[in-house]
Amino acid sequence: MNWPAAQAPVRNALLYARTLRYVRPVQIFGRVYSEGRRRMGLVRLPEIPEFLRSSPLSFRVPPVTHDPWNDPESIEKGRFCFLDEMRNLGRPVRWADAGSAPLLWQFNLHYFNYLSLLTTEAQGALCREWLEHVPEGKGVGWHPYPLSLRIVNWTKAGMHDAVVDEGLYRQAGYLARLLEVYHPGNHLLENARALVFAGKYFQGMGEATTWMKRGLSILQRETGRQVLSDGGHFERTPMYHSLVLWLYIDVLSILPKEHHYAFLLREAIGDMADALGAMCHPDGDIALFNDSTLEIAPSPDVLLDRAVALTGHRATAMSALPEIGYYRYEDENAFLILDGGAIGPAELPAHAHAGIFSYEASFGGVRFVTDTGVLEYEAGPARAYDRSTRAHNTLTIDGVDQAECWASFRVARRFPPRDVEVLEAENTWRFRGEFVGYASLIGDGLTHGRSILASRGEKMIRIEDRVVGKGEHLAETRIHLHPDVSIAPTESGVRLEREGTVVHLTIEEGVLSRTDARYSPRFGSSISRPVLVLSASGQPPFTLAYSFRYA
Repeated sequence: MNWPAAQAPVRNALLYARTLRYVRPVQIFGRVYSEGRRRMGLVRLPEIPEFLRSSPLSFRVPPVTHDPWNDPESIEKGRFCFLDEMRNLGRPVRWADAGSAPLLWQFNLHYFNYLSLLTTEAQGALCREWLEHVPEGKGVGWHPYPLSLRIVNWTKAGMHDAVVDEGLYRQAGYLARLLEVYHPGNHLLENARALVFAGKYFQGMGEATTWMKRGLSILQRETGRQVLSDGGHFERTPMYHSLVLWLYIDVLSILPKEHHYAFLLREAIGDMADALGAMCHPDGDIALFNDSTLEIAPSPDVLLDRAVALTGHRATAMSALPEIGYYRYEDENAFLILDGGAIGPAELPAHAHAGIFSYEASFGGVRFVTDTGVLEYEAGPARAYDRSTRAHNTLTIDGVDQAECWASFRVARRFPPRDVEVLEAENTWRFRGEFVGYASLIGDGLTHGRSILASRGEKMIRIEDRVVGKGEHLAETRIHLHPDVSIAPTESGVRLEREGTVVHLTIEEGVLSRTDARYSPRFGSSISRPVLVLSASGQPPFTLAYSFRYA
């Protein structure tokens, strides 16, 4: 619904009311309490033990480090690149000058993921600059999330520099007093990993034993809630699933084999590795469902290799992850993965998109149909577009989104799919599901049903959308193509080609048109690519149908 500007306050009030009905009290009051204490400087930093010493972390498999943007020479000159944006902060680093950058860029600066690129001497110098010029407890760098990642990166580096160790101890103590219990998702797990790493690094010193116990306790409690029975992370985004698997691998890697939490972590890693395998295209990288891009997490190959080395479990890519709602079809020349579940956990849909029944497809081992990805996290038109239904390979009615995604990470009304089923035989695979949310969002009893039939014998994937209801409406289903796919019209539809692989798209029902839209497989990247739109208008019922045929 398009609201007149004068009615914006009413619209915003409705969005807040519809959002807050899903939120737990601790998420509201915990955030207000924690943020208030942090911003007012009321968090007490711990006293440093008189004879502080650190112990090198011992990893049972090589630790995973990951920075896809930077190089040692640039970092040593104070030039930092994140999200495809380079900024020169000089040396000594002018940390405060990053304040004009997007918040996620600032977070990445304070993560210190790039620390592993440097020599031990250069690492110590950079960390001392941070300690000298970033005031304790102030600014973005002391937010619990970047604080958590920085603690892990500093302890992994193991510089054993007296000044750095004192600063690291105080950071860990600060984090222990400001955990993100109000963000009960991947953020809280990152807090827990940091406490375990700091507890191990300073074992026997001051508060270290308490940090270790608390971090492991959080992991024990949250694993049962956040890692679902199919192995998927409950926030339902392949990128954050990868990040959570990474932190589980990290924690298990520094615990003794016989540790009483080791079994829990091994089981979680095995289940999550299987799920990650199911989320990957033939090119080895993840699908871009919800908030996912290709560069933030380590590659699936790296994570799966570490999982094997650490647990002995070799991932098996399952055809269905029913709790998170991902379903996949694969034969020797075709791959399709579909998002047929709820958009996210009811209390934490921060990384959700309105993309129910969206899919991605590869043919001949390369991507042909993709989701949009993510350009940025800043609230605005780009963020709104990336989360919208029209940015996904599914159907819209009257241009209305399936869920009320708003601001950067909020969702008001949302509706899960229903009657989802997958039937698999020797030579066929069939998906069916219904989305009834449009009956509430628009009215007229509108329902969208999607069915997908894949035939190994015919080398064909057929997609059909059926809309039922009353009134006059416009239905549009979109096919977002990879930028490298070339298009040529044919009598029955279009011919698609990429890297020598040819796919024929046949239009069976609906009017075909073409437009262009943005593709952002990496934060900060904006690539134009073709989008095919199949439409029908008038009074339902009507059907939109097309098929991919490949060699």
